[in-house]
Amino acid sequence: MRYLCTVLFLALAVTAHADIYKWVDGRGTVNYTEDLGKVPAKYRKKVTVIVDGGPTPAEVTETVVEPVGQEKKLEAGQKDVDKTPAPKQEKTKTVYGDKDEDAWRAEFKAMRSEIKASEAELAARRTRMANPGTMSRGEYLGVQREAKRLEDTLIGLNGKLNALEESAQRAGVPLDVRK
Repeated sequence: MRYLCTVLFLALAVTAHADIYKWVDGRGTVNYTEDLGKVPAKYRKKVTVIVDGGPTPAEVTETVVEPVGQEKKLEAGQKDVDKTPAPKQEKTKTVYGDKDEDAWRAEFKAMRSEIKASEAELAARRTRMANPGTMSRGEYLGVQREAKRLEDTLIGLNGKLNALEESAQRAGVPLDVRK
Protein backbone atom coordinates (compact mmCIF):
# COMPACT_ATOMS: atom_id res chain seq x y z
CA MET A 1 0.00 0.00 0.00
CA ARG A 2 2.79 2.41 0.90
CA TYR A 3 4.56 1.56 -2.37
CA LEU A 4 1.40 2.28 -4.37
CA CYS A 5 0.95 5.69 -2.66
CA THR A 6 4.57 6.57 -3.42
CA VAL A 7 4.19 5.63 -7.08
CA LEU A 8 0.97 7.66 -7.38
CA PHE A 9 2.59 10.67 -5.70
CA LEU A 10 5.56 10.52 -8.07
CA ALA A 11 3.29 10.14 -11.10
CA LEU A 12 1.33 13.23 -10.08
CA ALA A 13 4.52 15.17 -9.42
CA VAL A 14 5.84 14.36 -12.89
CA THR A 15 2.65 15.56 -14.57
CA ALA A 16 2.77 18.83 -12.63
CA HIS A 17 5.75 19.96 -14.73
CA ALA A 18 3.86 20.59 -17.96
CA ASP A 19 5.38 22.30 -20.95
CA ILE A 20 4.03 25.65 -22.02
CA TYR A 21 3.10 26.18 -25.66
CA LYS A 22 3.52 29.63 -27.18
CA TRP A 23 2.23 30.88 -30.53
CA VAL A 24 1.53 34.17 -32.25
CA ASP A 25 -1.91 34.58 -33.83
CA GLY A 26 -2.85 36.45 -37.00
CA ARG A 27 -3.10 39.78 -35.16
CA GLY A 28 0.37 39.43 -33.68
CA THR A 29 -0.86 38.56 -30.18
CA VAL A 30 1.43 36.20 -28.25
CA ASN A 31 -0.60 33.39 -26.65
CA TYR A 32 0.36 30.75 -24.07
CA THR A 33 -1.26 27.50 -22.97
CA GLU A 34 -0.31 24.29 -21.20
CA ASP A 35 -2.59 22.23 -23.45
CA LEU A 36 -1.50 21.74 -27.07
CA GLY A 37 -5.12 20.93 -27.93
CA LYS A 38 -6.07 24.55 -27.16
CA VAL A 39 -3.75 25.86 -29.87
CA PRO A 40 -5.75 26.54 -33.06
CA ALA A 41 -4.83 24.04 -35.80
CA LYS A 42 -3.54 26.69 -38.20
CA TYR A 43 -0.93 27.86 -35.64
CA ARG A 44 0.29 24.44 -34.45
CA LYS A 45 3.15 24.34 -36.97
CA LYS A 46 4.53 27.56 -35.49
CA VAL A 47 4.20 26.60 -31.79
CA THR A 48 7.24 27.15 -29.58
CA VAL A 49 7.53 24.74 -26.66
CA ILE A 50 8.82 26.29 -23.45
CA VAL A 51 10.11 23.46 -21.29
CA ASP A 52 10.21 23.61 -17.50
CA GLY A 53 12.64 26.32 -16.45
CA GLY A 54 11.52 28.67 -19.21
CA PRO A 55 13.45 31.33 -21.01
CA THR A 56 15.63 33.78 -19.18
CA PRO A 57 14.35 37.33 -18.89
CA ALA A 58 15.50 39.77 -21.53
CA GLU A 59 15.65 43.52 -21.24
CA VAL A 60 14.50 45.58 -24.17
CA THR A 61 15.02 49.30 -24.47
CA GLU A 62 12.48 51.09 -26.60
CA THR A 63 13.15 54.66 -27.63
CA VAL A 64 10.08 56.83 -27.95
CA VAL A 65 10.41 60.33 -29.36
CA GLU A 66 8.34 62.77 -27.36
CA PRO A 67 8.74 66.52 -27.52
CA VAL A 68 9.60 68.06 -24.19
CA GLY A 69 8.64 71.63 -23.42
CA GLN A 70 6.06 74.13 -24.60
CA GLU A 71 4.94 74.69 -28.17
CA LYS A 72 5.32 78.21 -29.44
CA LYS A 73 2.28 80.16 -30.54
CA LEU A 74 3.01 82.46 -33.45
CA GLU A 75 1.13 85.64 -34.07
CA ALA A 76 -0.07 86.57 -37.54
CA GLY A 77 2.85 87.43 -39.83
CA GLN A 78 5.50 86.11 -37.40
CA LYS A 79 7.91 83.42 -38.61
CA ASP A 80 9.43 80.64 -36.53
CA VAL A 81 13.19 81.15 -36.56
CA ASP A 82 14.03 78.49 -33.93
CA LYS A 83 14.64 75.30 -35.95
CA THR A 84 16.25 73.23 -33.16
CA PRO A 85 14.67 69.79 -32.78
CA ALA A 86 12.89 68.93 -29.55
CA PRO A 87 14.96 66.81 -27.15
CA LYS A 88 14.23 63.07 -27.10
CA GLN A 89 13.01 61.26 -24.02
CA GLU A 90 13.78 57.54 -23.62
CA LYS A 91 11.43 55.06 -22.03
CA THR A 92 12.59 51.56 -21.17
CA LYS A 93 10.41 48.49 -21.02
CA THR A 94 11.67 45.38 -19.31
CA VAL A 95 10.59 42.14 -20.93
CA TYR A 96 10.26 38.92 -18.95
CA GLY A 97 9.72 35.72 -20.93
CA ASP A 98 8.43 37.50 -24.07
CA LYS A 99 5.99 39.72 -22.12
CA ASP A 100 6.64 43.19 -20.76
CA GLU A 101 5.69 44.33 -17.25
CA ASP A 102 2.36 45.77 -18.39
CA ALA A 103 1.32 42.47 -19.98
CA TRP A 104 2.23 40.53 -16.82
CA ARG A 105 0.31 43.04 -14.66
CA ALA A 106 -2.74 42.79 -16.92
CA GLU A 107 -2.69 39.00 -16.87
CA PHE A 108 -2.46 38.85 -13.07
CA LYS A 109 -5.19 41.50 -12.72
CA ALA A 110 -7.53 39.62 -15.06
CA MET A 111 -6.95 36.30 -13.28
CA ARG A 112 -7.53 37.80 -9.83
CA SER A 113 -10.63 39.63 -11.09
CA GLU A 114 -12.08 36.38 -12.44
CA ILE A 115 -11.37 34.63 -9.12
CA LYS A 116 -13.00 37.46 -7.17
CA ALA A 117 -16.12 37.35 -9.37
CA SER A 118 -16.42 33.56 -8.96
CA GLU A 119 -15.98 33.87 -5.19
CA ALA A 120 -18.76 36.48 -5.05
CA GLU A 121 -21.03 34.26 -7.13
CA LEU A 122 -20.31 31.27 -4.86
CA ALA A 123 -21.03 33.37 -1.75
CA ALA A 124 -24.40 34.36 -3.25
CA ARG A 125 -25.28 30.69 -3.91
CA ARG A 126 -24.29 29.70 -0.37
CA THR A 127 -26.42 32.53 1.03
CA ARG A 128 -29.41 31.21 -0.94
CA MET A 129 -28.72 27.69 0.33
CA ALA A 130 -28.66 28.94 3.96
CA ASN A 131 -32.43 29.52 3.78
CA PRO A 132 -33.84 26.41 2.06
CA GLY A 133 -37.40 27.04 3.32
CA THR A 134 -37.97 29.69 0.65
CA MET A 135 -37.46 27.36 -2.32
CA SER A 136 -38.58 24.00 -3.62
CA ARG A 137 -36.42 20.91 -3.38
CA GLY A 138 -35.63 21.14 -7.11
CA GLU A 139 -34.54 24.77 -6.79
CA TYR A 140 -32.38 23.93 -3.78
CA LEU A 141 -30.69 21.06 -5.62
CA GLY A 142 -30.10 23.35 -8.63
CA VAL A 143 -28.48 26.00 -6.44
CA GLN A 144 -26.42 23.28 -4.76
CA ARG A 145 -25.19 22.06 -8.18
CA GLU A 146 -24.30 25.61 -9.18
CA ALA A 147 -22.34 26.04 -5.94
CA LYS A 148 -20.42 22.81 -6.62
CA ARG A 149 -19.67 23.96 -10.18
CA LEU A 150 -18.40 27.29 -8.86
CA GLU A 151 -16.22 25.52 -6.29
CA ASP A 152 -14.69 23.45 -9.09
CA THR A 153 -14.23 26.58 -11.21
CA LEU A 154 -12.45 28.30 -8.32
CA ILE A 155 -10.13 25.34 -7.87
CA GLY A 156 -9.25 25.54 -11.56
CA LEU A 157 -8.77 29.32 -11.47
CA ASN A 158 -6.54 29.11 -8.41
CA GLY A 159 -4.52 26.43 -10.20
CA LYS A 160 -4.15 28.74 -13.21
CA LEU A 161 -3.09 31.60 -10.91
CA ASN A 162 -0.48 29.35 -9.30
CA ALA A 163 0.79 28.29 -12.74
CA LEU A 164 0.96 31.94 -13.80
CA GLU A 165 2.83 32.76 -10.59
CA GLU A 166 5.33 29.96 -11.25
CA SER A 167 5.75 31.05 -14.86
CA ALA A 168 6.34 34.64 -13.75
CA GLN A 169 8.82 33.49 -11.14
CA ARG A 170 10.75 31.44 -13.73
CA ALA A 171 10.78 34.44 -16.06
CA GLY A 172 12.19 36.63 -13.28
CA VAL A 173 9.15 38.93 -12.93
CA PRO A 174 9.54 41.08 -9.79
CA LEU A 175 7.01 40.72 -6.97
CA ASP A 176 5.66 44.25 -7.36
CA VAL A 177 4.60 43.42 -10.92
CA ARG A 178 2.86 40.22 -9.82
CA LYS A 179 0.72 41.88 -7.14
